[in-house]
Amino acid sequence: MKFSFIFSAMAVLMLAVSCNVNSDKRKSFTDVVEYNDFIVDHINTLDSAYILALATDSGIDVCMKKCDQLVELCDKTTEEFKGIQPYQGDSTLTMQALAYTQFMRNNGKTEIKKLLKLIDKYQNASFEEQEKMVEEVQSTAENIDKQYDIEINKVDKVQQKFSVKHNFKVLKTRS
Repeated sequence: MKFSFIFSAMAVLMLAVSCNVNSDKRKSFTDVVEYNDFIVDHINTLDSAYILALATDSGIDVCMKKCDQLVELCDKTTEEFKGIQPYQGDSTLTMQALAYTQFMRNNGKTEIKKLLKLIDKYQNASFEEQEKMVEEVQSTAENIDKQYDIEINKVDKVQQKFSVKHNFKVLKTRS
């Protein structure tokens, strides 16, 4: 009788302890600035890869390869973001960063490549053909820039709200 009581008490105790153990194996942050910086560092790396993919002075073929590298980097970044826990239950910054990463992935896979093909066609065209194409090249490039600005501004706005909620100061924002 005493044995079953002790066994039952131990089972209840073990159950209570196991319920309080965090089984979430994702990386967690106890410092909000470290959490923010982890996300921002990844976004800055994506931005650098994005700029390299558009650096046509290195040649269209090189830029196409840089687009593929941007897509790979976005896939890795997505996994990194999925591998972190929300900060104090708040996942707004991570979720916006994931949306931004998917936007950048689409850019590297599709939009920048379309622009690069158009630039290549433009560079190999006759003067008369170039005159007809110049507006299309410019508007395509402007559209990519405009969409980039929209998406990065979404990240910045969420980051600002996140910083207010968690009482830290964002030192640098994009203009």
